[in-house]
Amino acid sequence: MTTVLVTGATGFIGSHLLEYLLKHDFQVIAYSRQQKISTNVQLQWIQDFSELEKSSIDYVVNLAGESIGKGRWSKKRKQQLIQSRVETTAKLYQYLNQFQIKPKCIVSTSAIGFYGIDPDEKWSVECDETSPSQNIFMSELCQKWEAEALSHSDQNTKIMRLGVVFGKGGGILPQMLLPIKLNLIGTIGTGRQPMTWVHVDDVIQAILFLFKSDSSQQIYNVVAPDHISQLQFSQIASQVLQRKPLLFLPSFVMKMLMGEQSQLVLNGQFVQPKALLQQGFHFQYADLSNALKQIVNE
Repeated sequence: MTTVLVTGATGFIGSHLLEYLLKHDFQVIAYSRQQKISTNVQLQWIQDFSELEKSSIDYVVNLAGESIGKGRWSKKRKQQLIQSRVETTAKLYQYLNQFQIKPKCIVSTSAIGFYGIDPDEKWSVECDETSPSQNIFMSELCQKWEAEALSHSDQNTKIMRLGVVFGKGGGILPQMLLPIKLNLIGTIGTGRQPMTWVHVDDVIQAILFLFKSDSSQQIYNVVAPDHISQLQFSQIASQVLQRKPLLFLPSFVMKMLMGEQSQLVLNGQFVQPKALLQQGFHFQYADLSNALKQIVNE
C-alpha cells in the first residue's frame, strides 16, 4: 500500500486531500498540531515527526502554514506566518534526512503571491513559472518558504504555487460569496485586479500528477487557466447565485480596514499554469462558471 505523509492535514486543502487519499486506499500519515485520534487503520495522526521514527514513506505533501488571510499583518503576525511555514518545512526535511528517507516525490506548497503585485495597476502581463519575485511581504514569504524546501537538493521536491483555492466546505469562497448573496457588494476597487483561482479537486489531481512526474521542472503554478478579473468574478458569481449586487467598495476603504493586507484583494498578478499544461495536465474545472456551479449547486 502506498504511504503518503501530509502536513497541514486539518486545513482546507489538507482535509480534502485526506478524504481523497483514504477513499482511494492510500495509507496516510497526517501531521497536525491539533491532537487527533483515528480508528481508521489507513490513517495515523501525529503531532511531531519524532513519533514516526523510521517509517516507510512513498510521497510527502507539505501543506503546513497558518492562514494568511486571518489577522492583520502586524510585525508579529508576519513573523508567525513565516515561521509556521519555514520551520515546519525545515523540521520535515530534518526528519527525512535523519532517518535517510527519500520519498519518490515531495510536493511542497507555496503561493502565487511569489509574483507580488503590479505597482502600475495595469495588469497587462501574465506570469509563468519563470517570472520574478518582488520585494514585498507576500513575495518574501513565498521566497523563504520555497528556499527552505529547495535547499535539500538530495530530495525530489516539487513546488506548487497556488492561487485562491475554491471548493466545498470551507476555504475563503464563502466569505467572497456572502456579500453577493446578500445583494450588497459586487465590485471591489477598480474591479480590474486579477482573480487567480483554482478548484480544490484540481489541486488534488495536480498533486497526484506531480507524484508521477519524471520532469526536472521544480516549480508549478497550480491555477486554473482562466484569465478572470475581480469584476468578472462578481458577474459570474452573481449569475450562478441569481443575484444582482449593486454596490461597490472603494479601494481606500479596504486599505483603511486592512492596511498592507489589502493587497490580497486589490492587487496581484495574472498567472498561468504553463508547466502543468505543457506536461499534459488536464483541468477538470478550467473556467469559473463551471467551478462555482459545482460548488454552490450540488
